[in-house]
Amino acid sequence: MKKIMTVVLCVIISGFIPYMSTVSANSNKEQVTIQDLSVNGTNGNYVIKGIIPEGKEVYYTVEDGHNELIAKKKVPLSNHKFLLEIHLNKKELPANGTVILYFSEEGKEPYSVVLETFS
Repeated sequence: MKKIMTVVLCVIISGFIPYMSTVSANSNKEQVTIQDLSVNGTNGNYVIKGIIPEGKEVYYTVEDGHNELIAKKKVPLSNHKFLLEIHLNKKELPANGTVILYFSEEGKEPYSVVLETFS
């Protein structure tokens, strides 16, 4: 019985090892900072508002997990605030998937925002 329990525990622990190494590899980088984020909209038309307190150059892209729907663009800032109006062609929207907005800044982990999930 002890051998079976040992084997079961080893299998369970080995299943977590890839996740543990991913967390430790990514934990050294700080994530892009976004504050007071709000997302509104559906069917490819979205309005995203927020604050980037550091005022650094932040970029955004929009993807569906397989395809880049909007290529990298600079986030327009006014007094650290931004307003993005995103309009996607309905043909580009996934029939079964998620549209995700990524904020990126050099040397930092991206900040992801789910805009809409389709099923």
